[in-house]
Amino acid sequence: MKIETFIGRYIKADVAWRAAVVLPPLLFALYFGWLMFSSPFSRADFDQQAWAALTAANDNSCERGAMLDSLLKKHVQIGMQKSKLVALLGKPDKDNGGVVFYYLGYCQTFTDEDTLDFYFDSQGALTKHAITTH
Repeated sequence: MKIETFIGRYIKADVAWRAAVVLPPLLFALYFGWLMFSSPFSRADFDQQAWAALTAANDNSCERGAMLDSLLKKHVQIGMQKSKLVALLGKPDKDNGGVVFYYLGYCQTFTDEDTLDFYFDSQGALTKHAITTH
């Protein structure tokens, strides 16, 4: 065997070994980073008809949740009246008077469902909203 052939095989084996050791952790880190920094709440524009058609009974896929960023940035304002919010989103999935809840689906985990919670003062004005995992 010539020395050049031996060195060529050694270099190929060394490169293959390094790739096998380095690539899997690197790919895992990239995938994990993508999961951590991609939001399930910003994948779609708010669609009033689609929102109304989705309920806790027929949506486990977070389709409502995907519209959340668009909804909160373009349609919901702190201080808006509860009646206006209900006209926009439809009847809440749960209404406790000062707090209303809309089911979003399983957005952040596969085991706990999320809700969008709106909090109102005694005059019916929106004071804050929050995403809650149950």
